[in-house]
Amino acid sequence: MPTELQIANGYFQLWNAYLKQQNIDWLNLDLTSEQNIALSNILSEPMDKLSPYSFFMELIELTRNKIDCPDLAFAMAKCISPANFGLLGYMASRSENLAQALEYVVRFSRLVIDGDHITPMKYQRDGKIIRMYCSLGHEKFIFLHEVTLAAMLHLARAFVSAEQTFPLFRMSFVNKPLVALKYYQDFYQCELYFEQPEYEVVFSNDVLDLKPEQADPNLIQLLVKQAEDTMQQRSQQSILPEQLHFIIAEYLRLRQQAPKIEDIAQELNMSSRTLQRQLSQFDTSFKRILEIERMQRCESLLKQGMGLTDIALELGYSDQSALARAYKAASGQTLLQKKQTLIANEIK
Repeated sequence: MPTELQIANGYFQLWNAYLKQQNIDWLNLDLTSEQNIALSNILSEPMDKLSPYSFFMELIELTRNKIDCPDLAFAMAKCISPANFGLLGYMASRSENLAQALEYVVRFSRLVIDGDHITPMKYQRDGKIIRMYCSLGHEKFIFLHEVTLAAMLHLARAFVSAEQTFPLFRMSFVNKPLVALKYYQDFYQCELYFEQPEYEVVFSNDVLDLKPEQADPNLIQLLVKQAEDTMQQRSQQSILPEQLHFIIAEYLRLRQQAPKIEDIAQELNMSSRTLQRQLSQFDTSFKRILEIERMQRCESLLKQGMGLTDIALELGYSDQSALARAYKAASGQTLLQKKQTLIANEIK
């Protein structure tokens, strides 16, 4: 059975910090006795320990019923400190520059959000920009994406001195605006796009020159080693879907053709049947992961200007029409719409 999404206790502490800012004691919320016990335990445990996201959302709904705060995600994000992201937060604040901090966020994101239904964030340097992006996974994770992106950006701005201009270029969201557009504009102060195929944070290359005021090259080595050890302690099986995403993406990029399950199973030293069985435990399959990575590769090739017929051939589709149908089913957009979006972004 797939495991429930887990988030770091730092999210619960962030929520509590917001309540304290509003002079509200969480004990005065309408929690059940079971919720009181569970929350008391979470708030007394280390920030890095993971707890159920579903319980976090129960608290968010109770908060919304108690407090009139339409921009709750942004209000919580403004209470963020490195400690709320635990080890990952300290790594980011001690990094030699913000580009390195972003790489750590991508590399060690499972320290703060872990589960089978969340799509890992990816990091890419593309010409004059640096982009971080991920898909939604499921609508129930929209608030998690909103508060995480907002907290991450607010923390990044706090890392650099007031004299440095923060080079945030644009933000893209899968969902429609959850609150009035002015809240997004006031918080992010950059170009905003909604109802996009994926979440995306785009910086100019100027971010490479920004250095956190608390940068500590010696300490960061120890923190990275600790993060690697923590990740290694997690069950190897729990990261099988992530591992498969990476392997298939590299296969598509390097061999310029779609792999068969037998190819990947052999690389993982297991039979095709065993691979399928293990993936089914995470409510996914080889076919589903392959299709996700095909779509990612399709977008990359579109950016390179490759024709649709050639893309279809490289990705293993029978023809351009089959590719178009697959892309529409996966993203909700037509290939023409995606191509127009890419062209518009290049012009900007």
